[in-house]
Amino acid sequence: MTTASASDETPSMSITDERYGALRAAAAVWAGTSVLITDRHGRVLIERVGYRDTCLLPGGAVDKGESPAHAAARELREELGITTTVDRGLAVDWVSAAGVEARPALRFPGEVLHVFDGGAWGDEQIAAIRPRAGEIEAVEFVEPARLPELMSPDNARRALSALRARVNAAGPVLLEDGLPISPTVLDRAGVVISGLSLPQERLL
Repeated sequence: MTTASASDETPSMSITDERYGALRAAAAVWAGTSVLITDRHGRVLIERVGYRDTCLLPGGAVDKGESPAHAAARELREELGITTTVDRGLAVDWVSAAGVEARPALRFPGEVLHVFDGGAWGDEQIAAIRPRAGEIEAVEFVEPARLPELMSPDNARRALSALRARVNAAGPVLLEDGLPISPTVLDRAGVVISGLSLPQERLL
C-alpha cells in the first residue's frame, strides 16, 4: 500500500505506509502542557518541586493517546488536587533541544508545549489546593515581575508570554523557546505585567 510522498522523498515517488510511518516516528518530539493560574490580584501560581532548583507552572507530559487539554486537567488534579476543565489555550511553544539544558541521558528531541489558561482563582479554590506529597513542596502566588528570578529562563519567558496573551485577549500566541514568533507591543517593550489592574472579565 502506498501513500502521499514524504517531505524528504522525491515528489514523484510514492512510499509505503510503513516507510512513511518510520520517517514520521524518527522525527517525533515530546509533548507537554502547563497551566497559567492567577489569583484575583494577578499573581501567578508557581510550584516549588523537590527535583529541581527552579519553580514551575503546574503541568507535565502528555501521555500516549492523551490530548493536551486532558493532560493539563489531569496534571492539575494530580499535582494540586483540583478538578476543573481546561479548555482555553494561551500559547504553543516549540522548545528546541538547543534551547534547554537537558541531561544527555534524556536524549531530548525537542518538545511542543501547550500553555492553557487556568483562570483567576478565588479564595475558596485556593483553599482547596492539596499539593501532591513527595513532588510538590510548596505552592505560592507571586508577582509576574518575580518569575525571571524564580523560574528557569525558558520557563519564565513562556509564562510571561502566556500572561501577555491572556491580557491581549487576541488568542493563543505561537512561541519558539518561550519567545513570540510575532511579538506584540508589550513583548517588544519587554513589559513585565504586574498587578493586573484589569476588569474582571479580562482576568477570567
